[in-house]
Amino acid sequence: MTFQLSMFGDDLDSQFQSLVRMIPAQETNYASHNIHPYPAKFLPHYPRIFINHFSEPGDLVVDPMCGSGTTLIEACLQNRRAYGIDIDPIGTLISKVSISPIPEHDLRDFERELFREIEMRLARGDIADVELPTEDDFPNAGLWFREDVLRELLLIRDTILGFGAREELRDFASLCLSAIVKPVSNADPRDIFPERDQENPVRERKDVVTELRRSFYNTRIRVVEFSTQVQGQKRGEVHQGDARNIDLPEGVAKLIFTSPPYAYAMDYARVHKLSTLLFVMNNRDLLAHRRQYIGTDYVSVKDLLLSFEGFEFARNQIQEVYTHKRKLGVILYRYFSDMHKVIKECQRILQPGGHLVIVIGNSTVRGTKFRTDEVFSGMCEGLGLNVTKRLERPYYAYRMSRKRNVQSNTIKADIFIVAEKPSLESPRDNSGDNADGQCLQ
Repeated sequence: MTFQLSMFGDDLDSQFQSLVRMIPAQETNYASHNIHPYPAKFLPHYPRIFINHFSEPGDLVVDPMCGSGTTLIEACLQNRRAYGIDIDPIGTLISKVSISPIPEHDLRDFERELFREIEMRLARGDIADVELPTEDDFPNAGLWFREDVLRELLLIRDTILGFGAREELRDFASLCLSAIVKPVSNADPRDIFPERDQENPVRERKDVVTELRRSFYNTRIRVVEFSTQVQGQKRGEVHQGDARNIDLPEGVAKLIFTSPPYAYAMDYARVHKLSTLLFVMNNRDLLAHRRQYIGTDYVSVKDLLLSFEGFEFARNQIQEVYTHKRKLGVILYRYFSDMHKVIKECQRILQPGGHLVIVIGNSTVRGTKFRTDEVFSGMCEGLGLNVTKRLERPYYAYRMSRKRNVQSNTIKADIFIVAEKPSLESPRDNSGDNADGQCLQ
């Protein structure tokens, strides 16, 4: 299934107005969208409208905070080249698999051979030799998982990593395995973050191999549908990295479409904690890594606010919060400082005449209303981008709360900031834009 907009006209405003309605789930479940659980996803309709309006087939579309890859999938489906970056390892894996075309016969052959190897290893008792993680590497692993389930997950993980198959097939299998980690754990399935149900601390045992087969089947359907729609052509790439330092040369992107995290962001490192600790890194490394996320509340209360260059107009609001609660003020300061670096990088890699579209929401912190859209618009203008539109779409359903933190309010609408890089260089003086505005400890 694909989403069509032609009945609403060709101009951007009328197409956008077609989305100011309740969007049924069946309109979002096509191609490789939704191949793995991921919170706070935005509708694929959004990037499709702007991709078709601001780019042509063959142009490069970039999402420097790509999450689960919604923008990248849509870019590939519209015959654009896609480039994505995300700091979260599980998000990066989801995006990579989502835009990797793999022939169905290759997936079926790989699945048959992999499960044959898994079942052979289980039958001969290899599970007894599986080394369980230490408490330092994975705290409370024995509470999160039954021991036999944990051993099976680790045996399957090692089988996938050691299997003689090309990288995109191993990534596919790793993603399928990640998708079942929480369902076979003792985590309460009702919670976004892994939490244990105090009334049911050890959940009913599920057969890991059976759940993995189901995950393979569901994921294969999505990947094959995507592969068919892109005619087997690889049109994009994804890298784990930092949007504050994009590894692309100047002037290559025709469109950047991204939805950055909010201040007091959804804690993706915590959402994916079980998968990350099993497959990617130990707890010590994860704690260090999550401090690098934009919007994180893992900041030092000893940080000092030194410079507001690039977002001077937000000084009073941030200082008001800082006066009442120092850590919250530091979190906001770091968030806007980081986002100034991201927007600066976006300006650098945009072609003259190219567009940056930022999807964001406004919030209230300790009673102070933050017009995040105005701060971002000011940053764009200060970096030489012309803000040409501000569009807004309210939320119509609350399957999950948009309340990111006890200090903030519920986000009620998505706001789209559309900025254009001038075709000719402006003579304006942006000498102050090189200031990084970092916090010092």
